[in-house]
Amino acid sequence: MAIKPVSTSVWIGELTLDKLQHEMHANAGYARPSVIIDKFLYHGELKHAENKYLLNDRNIGHIINVSDCPLQQDIVEHFNVLWINLDDNFGVDISQYFETTNEFLNICKAKDEKVLVHCRMGISRSSTIVLAYLLKYHYDSLPNAYDYLVERRRFAAPNHSFFLQLIRYERKLYEKPDVKKPPTIDEK
Repeated sequence: MAIKPVSTSVWIGELTLDKLQHEMHANAGYARPSVIIDKFLYHGELKHAENKYLLNDRNIGHIINVSDCPLQQDIVEHFNVLWINLDDNFGVDISQYFETTNEFLNICKAKDEKVLVHCRMGISRSSTIVLAYLLKYHYDSLPNAYDYLVERRRFAAPNHSFFLQLIRYERKLYEKPDVKKPPTIDEK
């Protein structure tokens, strides 16, 4: 009699995390990172960040690693890596890194250099960091930024705690009367 592994299912809408991971890996589009902003911002998972051929092929020179997994030494030696060692848990304060990652991304963009933002699966932590950037520089609301992201990466799904932190960040950015809302990517 074979012993079946026990699955811990986390519900995201109508999908379980197990189902989501299965669909994501079955989808050939995720053999490569998703292009979020053409010629600049890529969103992916750990396997993309550890694929030197893929990174070089796309001329990606910078990586934001938002996971609890350090990258291989040869990747760290050949690419500019910002590692934010984070678990994907409800008690984690990811918002404390929004300004650091936004500044890193802004510097890369100013130099016309490409960046990959990733976490282990490319679902929650990396999506949160990408949304914080989109919210600050390209969209005037979290729903608009999220719609834009999901059009480019179907499995973008920050955990509930991270989403609440993004809501607070949105309020912080736009409830001040002297802050001008940024133009959307389409308006630029």
